[in-house]
Amino acid sequence: MQASDYLKMKFHSDRQLAIYGQQGVAGSWRALKGISSDIYSGMERVSWYSSCLIPSYHDVCDELLSEEKRMYLSIVSIYRYRDVIAHMLYLYLESVLNDSENGNEQNRVRNTDSKLTEFIKNIPTSKAARLAIALSLAKSLSASGLLSEIVVERLARRVPTAVMALQLIGTDQKCALAARRLKTLDPKYYAILYAAQLEMLYYFVEPFLSELIKKVKMGFYKNFDAIYDDLKGK
Repeated sequence: MQASDYLKMKFHSDRQLAIYGQQGVAGSWRALKGISSDIYSGMERVSWYSSCLIPSYHDVCDELLSEEKRMYLSIVSIYRYRDVIAHMLYLYLESVLNDSENGNEQNRVRNTDSKLTEFIKNIPTSKAARLAIALSLAKSLSASGLLSEIVVERLARRVPTAVMALQLIGTDQKCALAARRLKTLDPKYYAILYAAQLEMLYYFVEPFLSELIKKVKMGFYKNFDAIYDDLKGK
């Protein structure tokens, strides 16, 4: 099951998600720790709303209300795309390709023995070919256990009904803070996700993508070839 499917299941049926998330996640210490973290974040966000009662802090209140609207739009976007996680990964890889395109003749994939690129073995290395590879890589990562485990771990936490609302608010808070971190880490990618109404979902791929973004920012990769080799190994 792909990572995006877990997100769709979350907003369709919490009970069904819990069933799929029982193995090694729901009921484990990590899950219990995550529940308390969600509840704390929910209490934190509720406390922030007190700013709406103070005239001089109305800008904070407006930001919170804007994030609630963006969260709603992001949830809707889960169903707009067949595989929303793959689409988010692709948008980042596409932005990296576009950034490295100017004057970089070496920005191509050498390895054509992978199943991911087998279908374009005989296509000249062009931007279109590289974008096709990026799309295949994004889909492959989304379908991998790596991304699915991250998403399930952040979703499959069962709590009593009495505190479920607070936990949901806590999830909103974590999504909002993750989006703010992305805006600081990579403003361009944040803007791309914002335009696609997806930035609030960055929280669910942050453990994976933040590492990649930092490596790109530090010049860890010489070209897209190096990114491909690194991600293919995952």
